[in-house]
Amino acid sequence: MKSSKQWTLGEDSNFALDLFEYLKKEGLIGKYASKFGGPDELMLISDGPLTDDSNLSIISGPPTMRCISTQPSRLRQPPSSNSNSALEGNLDLTGKGTTCDWQVEEWQEGSGWRTRVTIERDDLATSLRALTPLLPKLETENELIQPGGFAGLLTYDLVQWTEPVRLQNIPEPSALLGILLRADRLIIHNRFEGILTLESLHSDNWFDICSTKIDYWIKNRFNKEVESAKHTSLESTISDSEHCDIVDTVRSSIKDGEFYQLNYGRIWSGKISNPWSVFKRLIKSNPAPYSAWISIPDYEYVVASVSPELLLSMRGNKLSTRPIKGTRPRAKKRDRDEALKRELVASRKEISEHLMLVDLERNDLGKVCRVGSVKWHDWRIESHPNVHHLVSDVRGTLGENYDGWDALQALFPGGSITGCPKTATIAAIDELEKTPRNAWTGSIGFHDPRTEFACWNILIRTLEAKIDDNGNWNAKVQAGGGLVFDSIPTQEVEEAKWKAQALLDAAWGVSESKIPKEEMSIEPIPSLDERTKSLLKSLKLERQICIAPAEPTRWLSGDPPLTYPKNNERRLLFIDNLDSFSWNIVHASAQLGVEVVIVEGRGDSASNDIDYILKSIKPTHIILGPGPSRPSQSPLTKLIADRAIKSEINNHEGEPIPLLGICLGHQALGEAVGWKLLPAPKGAVHGVPEDILMGGDAIFSRMPRICKMMRYHSLALLPTNEDLEIIATDYESQTLVMGLAHPQLPVWGVQFHPESCGSLEGWKLLDNFLLISHKVTGQSVEVPLLGREG
Repeated sequence: MKSSKQWTLGEDSNFALDLFEYLKKEGLIGKYASKFGGPDELMLISDGPLTDDSNLSIISGPPTMRCISTQPSRLRQPPSSNSNSALEGNLDLTGKGTTCDWQVEEWQEGSGWRTRVTIERDDLATSLRALTPLLPKLETENELIQPGGFAGLLTYDLVQWTEPVRLQNIPEPSALLGILLRADRLIIHNRFEGILTLESLHSDNWFDICSTKIDYWIKNRFNKEVESAKHTSLESTISDSEHCDIVDTVRSSIKDGEFYQLNYGRIWSGKISNPWSVFKRLIKSNPAPYSAWISIPDYEYVVASVSPELLLSMRGNKLSTRPIKGTRPRAKKRDRDEALKRELVASRKEISEHLMLVDLERNDLGKVCRVGSVKWHDWRIESHPNVHHLVSDVRGTLGENYDGWDALQALFPGGSITGCPKTATIAAIDELEKTPRNAWTGSIGFHDPRTEFACWNILIRTLEAKIDDNGNWNAKVQAGGGLVFDSIPTQEVEEAKWKAQALLDAAWGVSESKIPKEEMSIEPIPSLDERTKSLLKSLKLERQICIAPAEPTRWLSGDPPLTYPKNNERRLLFIDNLDSFSWNIVHASAQLGVEVVIVEGRGDSASNDIDYILKSIKPTHIILGPGPSRPSQSPLTKLIADRAIKSEINNHEGEPIPLLGICLGHQALGEAVGWKLLPAPKGAVHGVPEDILMGGDAIFSRMPRICKMMRYHSLALLPTNEDLEIIATDYESQTLVMGLAHPQLPVWGVQFHPESCGSLEGWKLLDNFLLISHKVTGQSVEVPLLGREG
């Protein structure tokens, strides 16, 4: 039976930190609380401006059950045998290699943690779902946060079971990958309401003793001064010049079309005296809304984080992610500080990176959300003590066939700390960083499947510490930034140092006096120019009514064949080429009233038997989706493009199936007729809405002749014959091929991304294509208008 008690306090976020330290001293948390449960410690702290997702601080009492995931042995999971470079587009997509395992352990006083059962599943979400029956039944239904849910750490290296790519640099066998405590005892500070709540499901006297101690602490509370860190030595894994070389390497890969953006991190490390002291200094100097502390004594391991970034918030079936991309340092003088904010919003590089991330997060939520529910909800500047950030809020409604574990897997690891497309950049990060990331860019959070409540951060601004063979604490800090084609190496090095500085000061006393510690604030993005005005407009647009006949489905080789679409029904075959925008196209198409069936274009389970695929799916339309690298890396897309040009992609009546290539698919169509695919003359363009000059083709019906569309490409087609017609170009030079069409067949390609948040008119292009039947006479296609003008 649940015991509960409340106290009325205030919104001071330091309550949790001070109370945690007091209860630990009193033997109610940590290693001296062994008669109640395990010594593992976990605390989530909300600090800074109050929002609906950063208003709760949570302390877990001594746990009696935990779930541990560790790295399998080399015999069970050998590393990737791929000897080719991911930086050159070669990905090892041969599968995960082994199961994702979790050991369920129970605490026994005098004996410690003892394994009860081991859960083995094929991916992260399925393995976590298998742990859900371990949770106790709810006593009340109207509270989101209740004792008995999971709270813990998921390291970045669990990416081995969320993405299809195999990695070279995996953790050592038995290394900790994740830990979830069953949080049967909770102390919750609700800053909105100013209420402290103590709850426990256990019948022992921990609750009564803790209640008495909290009464005393509230009456006699005092703040201790936090001493500054003493200056000690630390090392960086690479020099600044080596960091610059890596930036140039990434820029070269972007130029070659292998990916759009990549997040690289460098490591600083050294000995520290006490991780808890470092954490207290961090909370004082760099308060953040998703801060966390976790200590696992039997692994001699601690993670201390002052993260400003939210990976996932779930309240019932409502999901939210708040990615950060775009950074400037704070300044001590107000005028200069305001100028840095304006500079951030005016930066083409920072805005393009941010928009790319918005599109990526829309895509990741789209994997598990209802069609028509995923929206770019908010865009703002968050000013933290040391830096300004651009932050967006992307929201969606969880689909009926999915749960919170599916949502977590869809987003994990966060796109802001990997890159785009995510799968390709994860492989390239592994090659560049040459070491497992461990906790950095993983997540700490609370997750209760019973109440459908979850809150997971992204572990940036994070310190990890382990005890070495001599009994000393060795700590590391990792920081970096998003690298794009426009990146300037020296500026990227400085940005990594800005982000690491608060941690380096708190742990090693590096240069504390140099860092401004200004007030935190949240404010909307100002309308500085036409570009930001146009983007802000997309946030305010009334969305179309969703007329999806069904939620999108994946089809795998061996699945039963589908029945023929009924009269006037449309079925889109979408070829997914491992892009991080694929699901945006899927949702946009389904929202326009089309049944969407997704087939893998590359990967271990991809099939190249196009005749079998067409016979099984029976599509009325086909879209060849975007993807990293060149068409040669996506054999199914290349094969379909080659055959479509030859009028060999037909329905059961022998008539050509309308086909649209987007970005990579567009390039595949050009290559199919012998056009050359070369680096774009003016360099890579990613995340930039630019004017496109459109011809009179029916696929552009109802659209302005000059239309802003989002560009994500490094390569461009160079026509070498007249086998295809150019129907769109860039407006500036009117030479870059932005759209093409076959003169007799219903085959089109566009280099830009009509589904992007930066392509306000893009839905009309998709609508026009999906309304086209196979009855075509030259370029004269009758496109009935829908009563849905944008």
